[in-house]
Amino acid sequence: MRLTIAMSGRDNPITLPLHYQQQLQGLLYHSLRNPKFSEFLHEVGFRKEKRSYKLFTFSRLYGPHQLNFERKTITFYEEFYWHVGTVLPELTQELGEYLLLHPDVQVGGQPVEIKRIDVEKRDIKGKEIEIEMLSPLTVYSTYELVDGSKKTQFFSPYDEVFSHLVELNFRNKYEAYYGIPPKERLFIEPIRVTEKQKVVTIFKGFYITAWLGHYRLCSSPGNLTFLYRVGIGGRNSQGFGMFRLLSER
Repeated sequence: MRLTIAMSGRDNPITLPLHYQQQLQGLLYHSLRNPKFSEFLHEVGFRKEKRSYKLFTFSRLYGPHQLNFERKTITFYEEFYWHVGTVLPELTQELGEYLLLHPDVQVGGQPVEIKRIDVEKRDIKGKEIEIEMLSPLTVYSTYELVDGSKKTQFFSPYDEVFSHLVELNFRNKYEAYYGIPPKERLFIEPIRVTEKQKVVTIFKGFYITAWLGHYRLCSSPGNLTFLYRVGIGGRNSQGFGMFRLLSER
């Protein structure tokens, strides 16, 4: 299920840092009023071995805006939009109810008015879809160096291991949620992805390399629907890997 949340500044335009994912994630977690569910999602998640998955994702903010690269800010002057997707009905319900009951919320310490919330329930019917990223896709591998420190390597959509790592991430998330591995494989292919779609984001002081652009995904309709709700690649709950559907067949 997906929510599309339309909002605007209560009294003035809203100015956020260019890397505002943490503020949006904070709003989402703050909306969870069930303490047990909130603690489970924030601290535990759905586990596959040592990995934990939150099984939600969210988009960038969309709407008329102005960038200030000197101050490293983005300002929204009119109505803007935020998309949130998940396979967890309780998360959708709690977020939607909270925003409807609290139409005035804080984003980045500024008052924001919730104008409306649209709910989308969509099942993908095809086995091949073309997608456009609503938040950048990040694919990486972390390994330990000889001195015991850890290094994270990010991969571009044209690296040989990119498709393999996207599929591995999908399989882990699927098994963490359903308890069994998916029966069908997942294939991903970049269609229109250039260096202009490369995005370097800072989240809690950590630099993350990710990619926007258009891709082709092939798998079963059930697998593609699952990914449509939870996102592809890593760090979905930090605002990475959400996509919109361009076509399916």
